[in-house]
Formats: sequence, C-alpha cells, structure tokens
Amino acid sequence: MSLQPRGKVLGGSSALTYHNYNRGSREEYDAWAELGNPGWDWDALFPYFTKMDNVVPGDAGFLPGVTQRPGEANLHDGAVGGPISVSYNTNDTAITPWVEVWHQSWLNNGAYMNADPEGGNSTGMTITARPVDKKTATRSYATNAYLEPVLDRKNLFVLTGAEATKILFNEASLPKNISNVLESELVANGVEYGTPLNTTIRYIAKANREVILSAGAVKSPQILELSGIGDKAILDNFDIKTILDIPEVGENLQDHLEWNVDYLLKEDIPWETWDVYRNDPARDPAAWEEFKANKTGIYNSSPATLGFFPLQTFPDAFNVTEIVEELDRELAATNLTPIRKKQFEIQRRHLIEGKVTQLEVAFLARGGVAHSPHPPLPGRSYLTVITFLLRPYSTGNVHINTADPFAAPSIDPKYNQFSFDSKVGALWTKQARKVMLSDPIGQYVERPVHPPPETETLEEWDEEWTISVWHPVGSTSMAPRELGGVVSPKMVVYGTKNVRVVDASSLPINIAAHTLATVYAMAEKTSDIIINDRRINDLNYNIRQQQIPVVAKTAPKVSANPGVTKP
Repeated sequence: MSLQPRGKVLGGSSALTYHNYNRGSREEYDAWAELGNPGWDWDALFPYFTKMDNVVPGDAGFLPGVTQRPGEANLHDGAVGGPISVSYNTNDTAITPWVEVWHQSWLNNGAYMNADPEGGNSTGMTITARPVDKKTATRSYATNAYLEPVLDRKNLFVLTGAEATKILFNEASLPKNISNVLESELVANGVEYGTPLNTTIRYIAKANREVILSAGAVKSPQILELSGIGDKAILDNFDIKTILDIPEVGENLQDHLEWNVDYLLKEDIPWETWDVYRNDPARDPAAWEEFKANKTGIYNSSPATLGFFPLQTFPDAFNVTEIVEELDRELAATNLTPIRKKQFEIQRRHLIEGKVTQLEVAFLARGGVAHSPHPPLPGRSYLTVITFLLRPYSTGNVHINTADPFAAPSIDPKYNQFSFDSKVGALWTKQARKVMLSDPIGQYVERPVHPPPETETLEEWDEEWTISVWHPVGSTSMAPRELGGVVSPKMVVYGTKNVRVVDASSLPINIAAHTLATVYAMAEKTSDIIINDRRINDLNYNIRQQQIPVVAKTAPKVSANPGVTKP
C-alpha cells in the first residue's frame, strides 16, 4: 500500500510538489508523436517550455567541473519573462561539503555531470532547478503565477470549496450506439458541482463553448466515469447510465517508483546536516529569523542535486542484455492492450539504446525521511539516499467504486507487476549503497540503516518498500482511439465535440523527469490549440451567417408589458 497525495487546493498539485523542476529528454517527447500524436514531439513542445519560465541564474560553483551553467540566465533561447519563476538552490551552503563528496563518489563510480540538462539530454548529475521566486523565497505555482494576475477579469469566476460531480450533456446529442465512439458528437452543456459540506445539494455551471477537465490523473477519470463516459461494465455496477463506452478511461495509470535508504553517519563528522535542527530544536527560531530577514538558510533550501542515468552508465551493476532477455520473456507471456504493446515497444528500444534516463538518485543531508521502521537516533546525523525507477513497466488503473462523487476512487497502481521493476530497483539500490560506502563520502558513513547492511538480497525488500514518487499520469491517455486512447492530440475526449482533459492524466507515456514542468508545457500548448480552434469555429460561424439570405420582416410592436412583443 502506498499513499497517493492529491492536490485538493487552488493550484492543484503544483502547490504540493517537492521543488524539483526539470524536463525529460528529446527522445521521450518524440515518443509521444510516435505513439500517434502529431505535434507533440520535442521540437513542438520546446517553445512552450521556454515560454512559461522566468529563470534566475544561480551559483553552480560547487558542481564539480562546472563553474557556470551554459545559457543559465535564459535557460535555452530566452526563458525570461514567463509566469513561472525558476531558480537554483544557492542558499543551502551548510550542506555544500556533503554535496561535493557525494558528487565525487558518484564520479568515481562511473557517473558524469551534465551542466545543461534542459536542452534535450537530461542524463547525468546536476544541480536542481526549482520553481521558487528567488526574491521572495516563495513557491511559484499555478495559482500565483497564472491565476492571481488575471483575477480581475470580468469573465473569470473562481469557486473554492466545491467539487465537480459530473459533466452534463445536451440530450439531443446523446449517441444511439454508445460503442460507436468515433462517430459520436456528444455536446457538453454544463458541469454539475457540489460541496462536501452539504453533499445533498447540487449546482450547475452552464457551458456555452466547452468543458475543460483538469482534475488530475486520479480525479479526471473519476469525473468522466461519473458522467457516463467509461467502461460500461464498471458503470453498470453503480447504476450509472453509459453514454460513451470507452473502457480505457482510468486505465494505463503510470507512476515513478521510489526506495529510500538512511545512512547513519559517524559521530566525528566534519560538517553539519539538517539533523542539527532535530537534535537541537533551540536553533530553529534563529533559522526562521534568518529566513524572514534575508530569505536565506534552511527555510529557503530544497534538494540541491539529482542524478539521471540509463542503465548502461553502470555496466558492473546492470547486465542490460540479461535484463532485456528476461523482460522479453515476461512481456511475451503477458496479454498486452494495444496501447501498452506500443508503449513497451518504445520503452524497450529506449532501454537498449541507452540514451534515455531509466534511473534517478537524490540525496538529502538528513535522516528520518526513509519511511523506515527505525527512527533516527537522538543526537546522531544521517544522509538519506533516494533511488527512483522512472521507466517501470507496471501500469495500473483508477476507477470509481461508488456513485458518490465525494468518495475517493479505487487506485490500483500495480507496482512491481513486472519483475523488471523490482529487479532493476534492487540493483539500483545496491549500486547506490556501493557508492555511499566508497570514498570520499564513505569515510563518514557508519552503516546503512534501512535496509540493514546484512540484507544481501534486495529484491524482496524493494517489493515491500516500494512507494510512489507521486507522479501519476496516463489515466486518460492521449493516443489514437484504435490504440485505446481516451483523448485526441487536441485533448478532446473521443466521442465528444467539446470536452477536453488537460492535465497529467493525458500524458500517454510517463517521462523520466519530475512531471511538473511537462504538465505546464502541455497546458500552454493546449491553450494555443483551444484559441486556434475557437478562431476557426468563429470564422466558420461568420461565413455561415453571411450565407444566410436576409428576409425582410415587419418590426414587432412593443407591448405595454416589458419583455413581451406582439407581431
């Protein structure tokens, strides 16, 4: 069982993310187009990555071998002036020595640095960009970056404390054949919503043009199913009338996998870790005052370094040939849906080519974050290593388990459904342990805490301790309908004329990066698609109006009763 936090706040999950802000590699976005989504490759998305960012340069001097990030001030072709403030963690000086020995230990074990991870090749170790306004030391997210600057618009209404319960449709547009999705032209004319404070009352917001669903990878498929769009077999269980039978709604749920390991440090370490604030709470008020006065210190700090690698970076740890052979046997024995078959074909190619990230590693100079049964010892210091598998093969689903719109849906991520995931995760955890016990960082480590050092077989441990990175995507995938796609390349739900899903649930294949920046870019691009569609529709409307013959009529006489006319 794994927790799945959800962004039930204005701004959604962008208000909750862990301050890691990066892009995937070119090949990953090109795969979206290869899957059957023209216009969604790297070259098409790149202008939107730069459009949304406002990058503030920072000091990358403690990145070994790199004194300045190339193009840092504008982060590729003018990423200045966008709504999202992006900066680098320059205030975490207390742990800089730990970052230095951490990097050097990885370099000694085959890793490499990447000074320019946002330009289409994300692999390597790098200092982490974060969506933080450097001047105010506050999170830059969807609410303060996109919404607040336009709140005074007369055509914008924001309602908080409410939840959409279902989409309403024009009865005349309901299809006669619920399975003939591509020939249906279902028209949404409103959204029903309510509040958890009084679940018996419903309200209606009318839609004159279209409905855009952006409730996230968990809630968006739930709302579609509550609205009658989904797998008829599931909807029948809850007496929901099926208006479009799309069994793939809620399927293809993908996530990143994570394993955390604490390392207990020796007592005579030369540098502090963040554990000093746990061991000596009296230091906390001074740290808070420093932040308020100067916007510096631990309260303006976030993870400073990440590493992204293909398996081939560590040939002693990963026998890629054997891993692929075992994967092929497992895939051949699995009944794959058309979309999964195509996805896995692409993922397998990326795995073999060794150009795309498969693995991530993160580092925190503190203990107590590893979900370990062994809490930190009083007075002791730790380092935590977090290993990630970013291209797992296990895919799950999210579906309603009641007709109650305020109830949580059923989420089954099916972690470690494929042994590839647990095996590669175990090998990666083992490789990270090897690095942590090697010099220069290893000279300060007393022992790993969880798993304990006597754990030689890590695969079972990995299966037990797999947790979510909280990057769920794909539950209403953008893909051709014949593959099992739910939305088109214009983000329109198949079978509807005016319902779009614009959030992480539409990502067809998860990327080997933290998903926030990609979702922003997807939304920016979709906004242009919507504007262009509207212009075309308005143009066609004007053309039709000009072609309508004008018939002269006698002007109506005005009645004495206001609002009533007589012929």
